[in-house]
Amino acid sequence: MYSRILCLTFFCLAVWAEPLKVQLLSSVPSPQAVGTSVGLLPRIENPQKGTYVFRYSVSVNGVAFHVVRDFSQAAAFVWTPMLFEHDASVRLTVRNNETRETIDADLPFRIVSRVKNSGAVVSPTSHPLVALFSAPACQEGSQIRITLRASESSPTSHTSLQPCRGTVSTNVYVAGMLADSVYQMRDEVVTKSGIKSGDWKTFHTGILDGNFMPVSVPVPAPSGRVVAEPVLVHSVASISGQMRPFATDLDGNIIWYLRQPAFLTRMVPGGKFLALSEGANSANDMQRLQLVREFDLAGNVLRETNISRVAEQLDSRGIKSDCKKGGEECVPSFHHEAVRLANGHTLVLAGIERMFPAGTQGAKERIDILGDLIIDLDEDLQVAWVWNSFDYMDLKRASRADAKCKIGPGSGGCTAIFLADSANGWLHSNSLNYVASDGSLLISMPEQNWVLKVDYQNGKGSGKVIWRLGEGGDFAAKSADPEPWFSFQHDAGFDPPGSNFFSILDDGHERKKKNAAANNRGQVWKLDEKTKSAELIYNADLGIYSIAVGSAQKLASGGYSFEAGFINPGPSPFARAVETSAEGKVVYIQQVDGAVEYRTFRVTDLYSAPLK
Repeated sequence: MYSRILCLTFFCLAVWAEPLKVQLLSSVPSPQAVGTSVGLLPRIENPQKGTYVFRYSVSVNGVAFHVVRDFSQAAAFVWTPMLFEHDASVRLTVRNNETRETIDADLPFRIVSRVKNSGAVVSPTSHPLVALFSAPACQEGSQIRITLRASESSPTSHTSLQPCRGTVSTNVYVAGMLADSVYQMRDEVVTKSGIKSGDWKTFHTGILDGNFMPVSVPVPAPSGRVVAEPVLVHSVASISGQMRPFATDLDGNIIWYLRQPAFLTRMVPGGKFLALSEGANSANDMQRLQLVREFDLAGNVLRETNISRVAEQLDSRGIKSDCKKGGEECVPSFHHEAVRLANGHTLVLAGIERMFPAGTQGAKERIDILGDLIIDLDEDLQVAWVWNSFDYMDLKRASRADAKCKIGPGSGGCTAIFLADSANGWLHSNSLNYVASDGSLLISMPEQNWVLKVDYQNGKGSGKVIWRLGEGGDFAAKSADPEPWFSFQHDAGFDPPGSNFFSILDDGHERKKKNAAANNRGQVWKLDEKTKSAELIYNADLGIYSIAVGSAQKLASGGYSFEAGFINPGPSPFARAVETSAEGKVVYIQQVDGAVEYRTFRVTDLYSAPLK
């Protein structure tokens, strides 16, 4: 037992209270086969007054614990163990937010192989279009993949190669299949001397669990053309209020989807995805885009943190988060972007509100201004570096469109706000791009019509703005076009990485003001950072106008894929993924009706990711 001090009107008493006790319970007993998800739930004894939050960490085969979900008010967690047999230890840490008291509870858990009699096994998963292929152990130094085909005469596709583990099985989620169809799959071990193939196994996919918006192909791909990227992954910003990412083939057939709503930001090589999701945080009841999550193909949450937990860590860096009306500064939610770096870190965008005196940006009274943070989360989802727009941007340069954000669930793509009824939508940053050659970052700020290069230096940079690209920035435009510069742009970055070619989706708000017939453009700029010269070398008219969102991606053919994701605002919006040739002509269009789509990704398969 321990004592607490209880102070009354004239005196204080020492009150003895039972210490907090906690148990960690699982939905199924240990051991379980590879691929089994395990529900985890705490049981608290002797709870005290206050809000409790819960963190889950996992140790594999006795190595260090790593966070899989950071402190959250959501007590339960569905843990998906790593896809090989091992001994795990799950650690629950419970914290009282008021007293900051913490206590741990550990749960040992064993994961065992699905392979029997040295033969491969194909198992269904909770996802109707995803199978789990379990292959026998293969020799260290070799690599293994799973090959998929619809029939003996049909083309094959492959999962990504992964190293053999020697004494444990290889287990891979196989995806990219049509609903209610029979497929064949086998394991292939790749060595220096060749490929050793296993026996073909059959798998019958299930039916789609829910309705999807109609997908059509207004402009089909030319017949006979070899396409290096036959899969489109759609990041849905809204379908009747729902956000379920999905993937199609070039004929518009659905071959994969995420079973729960999420705002997909980027693909991660190996069949994983980063997304922003609604859900509980560690401090309040706000739900909108509070979570950063990593999913696998089956839809399992592999890692997760929330905005309030991240905001706690920002306090030591001078960023306060007092998210209530009358507060002075607030970090309300994540928005628009999460991207994985090669070192395992995750870069995310988050909003930051701050109150400023009358006169700021022309306001007659005190004004709430919504800026942006770039946050670097390490492999345990802890803050490693942060960039605050209020420290580096000129407040005198207000939003080019005088954008306003309203209190509540957000408006016009803004994050939610808390400090006042309305805030100036100052920057509205919407994409991040890592520059490996110098370790810097690019951030797209559509309300400024600029893309900035920021001194990041792989988490050791000063944060200073190195240059600004766009009208009124640091580069001179070289182009015969009378309106060369982009405005309200999306998905800006060097493409391919390591080059000085810069692809971008020009939504074109400034041109639209002058010319009602203006369309979105897919652009490529050739940058000379020494001379600050930007040459517009590709400027494709997409033949359509989307008021917001979009993406840009170079294809192996020399052409590009651009997303115009919010066409015909109103009761019947639609989105288009538009492929243009190396000459800038539209050669393929896939359309999704009734949807707003943030980005599309053209990929070889669901295990690949765009280079940009």
